[in-house]
Amino acid sequence: MKVTLDWDPLPHQLEFLQWTPGPDAPKGPVTCGALGGWGSGKTHGIALAFILACLRQGWHPGYGKLLPQAQVIAPNLSLAIKNQLELIDSLLPPELVKRRWGRPEPRLLLANGVEIRALSADSAIEGGNWVACWVDEIDKPCYADHPERLTNWTARLRDPKARDPHPRMFISGLPTAGFVRKLLDRPDDASRMLRRWSMNLNTKLAPGLREQILRKTPAGEEMAFLDGCWQQIPNALFPQYNEALHLVDDDGNRAQAVDIALDVGNRSNLLVGQRQKVKGSTDVRLHVVDEVIGAGLSAEQQIHEFRTKGWLVDPARSTVSVDPTLRRDEIHEVYAAFPGVEVVQRKRTDDLHDVMRGIRLVQTALKNTKGEIRLTINRRLAGNQKGVVDAMTHLRFNDRTGSPMVQDTYDHAGDSLRYLACTVLGPQLAPVVVS
Repeated sequence: MKVTLDWDPLPHQLEFLQWTPGPDAPKGPVTCGALGGWGSGKTHGIALAFILACLRQGWHPGYGKLLPQAQVIAPNLSLAIKNQLELIDSLLPPELVKRRWGRPEPRLLLANGVEIRALSADSAIEGGNWVACWVDEIDKPCYADHPERLTNWTARLRDPKARDPHPRMFISGLPTAGFVRKLLDRPDDASRMLRRWSMNLNTKLAPGLREQILRKTPAGEEMAFLDGCWQQIPNALFPQYNEALHLVDDDGNRAQAVDIALDVGNRSNLLVGQRQKVKGSTDVRLHVVDEVIGAGLSAEQQIHEFRTKGWLVDPARSTVSVDPTLRRDEIHEVYAAFPGVEVVQRKRTDDLHDVMRGIRLVQTALKNTKGEIRLTINRRLAGNQKGVVDAMTHLRFNDRTGSPMVQDTYDHAGDSLRYLACTVLGPQLAPVVVS
C-alpha cells in the first residue's frame, strides 16, 4: 500500500523525524527525547516520529498470529488517550488505521499490523516485547518517584522479530532539573538523542494562543517553560545563568593572549578565558573558550594538557589564577611553566578570597540588575561532562545552612570559574563600598 502522509512539519520537527542512530550506537533500543517550552511543538513532533517508527515496524510472516506491539504512556490513562492515542489517530490517513478500541483497553490497529496501546504510568506492565514506546509528560513526579518503571519499559523494546534493530523510546515533556536532566542530558551516549525546543520555533502558533501561554507562565520560569532551556535547580548557585544568553558560538582567537585558572582535586579543572571589549563601554567581557578536565590531575598535568591546545600565553597580558590552598610545590610548577606571567593566589586579607564574594561577582558577571552580561562561555564546552557548563547548572546552596553545598564532582570547575572571574572582572565588578 502506498500512502502519502500529508504532514507539514516545522524545520525543528523535520530534523527530529530524520534523525538516525550513529554508527557507534549499539544494537538495541535508542532513546529520543524532545523537551521544550509550552507551544514549542514537542508533542506534535514526537507524535509524528512515533508514527514513522511504527510504520517501519510492520507485521511479517515471522510473527504468525501475533502482532507487533507499541505503547504510549502518560501519567494517567485519560491523558494517554487524549494527548497521545487520539493525536496519533488524527495524524494518520484513515486507510492506515484498521481498527479502534476504547476503554478499558484503548488501542489502535494499524494497517501494517502494529497495535498501539495506551497505558497509564501506574499500570502494572510485566513481560511483552515492544517495537516502539512514547512516554509523555516526563517531568511529572510519577516518573521520578518510580525510575525503575522507565527502565522496565525500555527493556520491553526487545522484539526479536522487529524490522528496525534500533526500536525507539520517545520521551517528551518540560526540561526540568533533577530526574529529567539526569535521564536525558547525556551528550556522549550514542544511544540517546535529545532536542530542546523554544516556543519561538513554532511559527504556526496562533497569536492568541501565544498570549495565553505567556499569561499562564510563572515569572522566573520563562527559560524552561518558554525557551526550552534547562530549568534551574532549587537554590541554584548561579540562577542568573541562561544557556540561551551565555553559551555563544565563539571558539576564541588563537592570536590573542589568554587568562588561565586552575583548581586541583578529584575532578581537576583548568579554564581558559579571553578578554573581549564591550561596545560603548570601558568594561571587558570574560569569554571562557576552553577547559581541561581530568580525574585527579596535578597542576603540572593540567598545564601539560593545556600546552597541547595551542593557546597564546603572553607574560605582558596573561594571568594564571590558582587555588588559595594550592601546595607550595605545585605553585613552583606553575611559576616554572609560565615564566614572567602574573600568578594570582589570593590571600586571606584579599576581599575576593572570600568564597561568597567571589560567587556574587560571578552572579553579577552573568547578569546584573541592568541586564548587562560580562561572562560568556564557548558553546562547544557544553558537551564536556562535569565541566564548567555542568557546574553552572548543578552547583547549589545548602537548604539548611545557606552555604554552598559541597559537590566534589562540580566544585573544581566552579572554583576555577570563580578564580578566573575575580582576576579578570574583579576591578570592574567588585562590590561597591559605601562609607
